[in-house]
Amino acid sequence: RNHSLEAKAVVSTQSTGTNNLRMVKENTKGGKDILAGNVATLTFYRKMITGTLVIYAISRWYFGFSWFHIFLSVSCAIGLSVLYGSMGSAASGGTDLNMEGGVSDYFKDVIIVTCVVMILSLLSDYFWYLWLVIPIFALVKLWTNIISPWIFAPAPEAPEQMQQDGFKKGMRQTKQRKQVNNSSTTPGMFSSYR
Repeated sequence: RNHSLEAKAVVSTQSTGTNNLRMVKENTKGGKDILAGNVATLTFYRKMITGTLVIYAISRWYFGFSWFHIFLSVSCAIGLSVLYGSMGSAASGGTDLNMEGGVSDYFKDVIIVTCVVMILSLLSDYFWYLWLVIPIFALVKLWTNIISPWIFAPAPEAPEQMQQDGFKKGMRQTKQRKQVNNSSTTPGMFSSYR
């Protein structure tokens, strides 16, 4: 009987028109669309990283630099190359880099923050402190998504069968206690002779 209902549903969707099927197909992205979007995204971020590093290196070379600047710029360059490489390997695996809410969104955000911090640090070294936004954001996400729900989660309720079993067990124990108490307080045949 279920098979005939399923067959009728398929026939009715086919007979009512294919607009619904076309609409579904238009909303999904094919492999070629994902690949083209990934190539465009990787090209954009490669240009952003390269431009930032070139501007920073030329400006620091012209205005002077210290070991502090060298250490931070090398750290940024290594971090940017690791993030870009991770995005590239995710894209080669078929992941859509432009998908909302994916890990690649966080990679892109870290790349943008790092590039902005590097450019702003040319004006003042205090702008390096803006880089602390990344671990603060990570801690907030960790707290709101993992730690807080785990700590403040309500205790799971016992299934109804277990509650009923516990109730029955409690009733049996109460009945047994009453029987024990009644037998010890009831005077026996020879109790008056003690």
